[in-house]
Amino acid sequence: MKHDFISVKEIFNKYKIINVPYYQRDYVWGQENDGRNLYKFIDDIFSQYKNNPSSDYFIGTLAFCSAKVNDVIDGQQRLTSLILILSILSQKCSDEVKDINAKLLFSDDEFVLQEEFYLTEELKYNLGLENHFNSQGYSVDISKTIDRINSQIDNAWSGYQESWYDGLYNYILNNVKLISLEYSNISESLKYFLNINSLSIQLTQADIFYSILSQSIRLAETGDNIFEIKQQIAKIANYPGLSTDLEDYKAYGEDRDKHGINNVIYIFLNAYYKNDNNILTLPETGVGKWMSFYKNEVFNDAIKAKEFTEKFVQYLSDFETIYKYFANMDIGLDPSSSLYLSWVLLQYEKYSDILKILTELFKTRHDYSGNNDIYNPGTNAISLDELNTISKRINLTLIWNYIRSSTKRTIGLIDNISVNEKGEYNNSILDILTNIAIEDIFNLNYNDHKNVSNINIKDYSRLIKVVMGCQESFLDKTADNSHDFSEYLQYILAGENFSIEHLYSVLEYENSDRLSNWQSKKNKFFRPEDFDTERFRFENLSLLDKQMNSSANSDEIKDKLEKYKNARKVLGSNWEYLIQSLADGSEYYKNEKIQTLNLPERKLADVNQNTWELSSNNREFNIKLLNLALQEIANK
Repeated sequence: MKHDFISVKEIFNKYKIINVPYYQRDYVWGQENDGRNLYKFIDDIFSQYKNNPSSDYFIGTLAFCSAKVNDVIDGQQRLTSLILILSILSQKCSDEVKDINAKLLFSDDEFVLQEEFYLTEELKYNLGLENHFNSQGYSVDISKTIDRINSQIDNAWSGYQESWYDGLYNYILNNVKLISLEYSNISESLKYFLNINSLSIQLTQADIFYSILSQSIRLAETGDNIFEIKQQIAKIANYPGLSTDLEDYKAYGEDRDKHGINNVIYIFLNAYYKNDNNILTLPETGVGKWMSFYKNEVFNDAIKAKEFTEKFVQYLSDFETIYKYFANMDIGLDPSSSLYLSWVLLQYEKYSDILKILTELFKTRHDYSGNNDIYNPGTNAISLDELNTISKRINLTLIWNYIRSSTKRTIGLIDNISVNEKGEYNNSILDILTNIAIEDIFNLNYNDHKNVSNINIKDYSRLIKVVMGCQESFLDKTADNSHDFSEYLQYILAGENFSIEHLYSVLEYENSDRLSNWQSKKNKFFRPEDFDTERFRFENLSLLDKQMNSSANSDEIKDKLEKYKNARKVLGSNWEYLIQSLADGSEYYKNEKIQTLNLPERKLADVNQNTWELSSNNREFNIKLLNLALQEIANK
């Protein structure tokens, strides 16, 4: 690294053309803080000239890298501002100065400041030079900055002779001084850039990552466009569920709009470097600084830079493809596919599980190691068959966690989707089904907070709705296979079509006549906590369309049973067979296809003066029906 104490004129004479690398932020001095930085910059320089035109004015340190082109590493805001100030000031100067400025702006027909995506053409457009500016594209409002400079000069520095402005122009060129640092390789200059910015809050984790990736692209010469990559990530990051905090990684910073961007980058790094011990520090360090600390070979080694760049670009395509399948976004999934069911389950939880699923899928099954991917053979196209196979295992994992009352629905996912060295799944579908203890559903309760006691009973109604939704969907598909299991489940879980029905009304305890019947005829409910415990148990719940649930709320059981017989709102008109299995003479018992399932009968027994008993077969009915639903999911 070399350093010099030189003037603005010497900088322009030395470098001729100055390149603004991608990782530099937008030009903001004209707009940030209402342009106060720029106003102060102009006022200080102009005042120094007015008060002491022979003195020097120091504007700090500027850093450059001359490895391939002359990159400005630090000082882009000041350089861009100086170009604007000199150009606007020259309009008040003599023809000689105007000619000097024209030569400053161009060298061999190339504009003095080169930026790949927007700045160069926007500057030329607003300075009245020949340009290719797209007024509908990306911009940083250079026109407003020019208006600010003109206004400041007109209001505070007007009324002078042309010679005074000539002197001011030459003062800026010759007496405004700076310390110039020059690096000869990209790696060292980028480290400097990251170090000076780590002391401020200007760079996000993603910004640091982008700076590294941009240099990796330049070193690898892949021809990729970092600006387009950034736009692609930003678009993906806005998809539902991607801006939340990952279980083991919380994106840095308070701007939650950036969390999705960090998450998309994190998932790739977590997969691509999974065998590197340093990856363990990624959650502590953040995506950008982790790369700068541990993986700076990607902007120092051309071979590694090329591999990293190509794999990351491929990853973005794969990520978006896989996400769109899981979210049924612009896809039109086959309702009989496992992916369709994944969409139903993920949608039910507002995609809160999708980040964890994608993290483990890329790390466990699609890690870009070259021998562990889910492409169609010989291509870089995602295999829909393999994704459906993985999706089936994801669905069973999610439902297993609903059954076992876990709010962390992806527990066991890694074991269920991982493969051995031969590419065979470590757990077979039978293994997964065997691990599901269906009896755990009887640990689920629905506390609707209408307690008659002070007993604390946890509410698992969201979990119960999925379990019972699977049972109902299987019965509906058995009775009418014109729709798939997943379509029935989607209708039940989506929106507010269905809710959990308590077979016991609160009035069973609060109404003295009803309570007296229970106590005298069934010898039950002498304590309020006993009533709450029984009322909230899985065995005493069912699924019912929301409108009928509301109307049957406080009815006596014999009246409820008559309503259950008429329940017919699945997919708008199909019978609600699950709750009808409680009622004698219902469509459930009339349907021949359902009867071939040989499910244990579970009609409510001994219905008398609003007292009744659950069938002794109730638990066996629920276990067998849910097992059939799981088999349906496993056979997709």
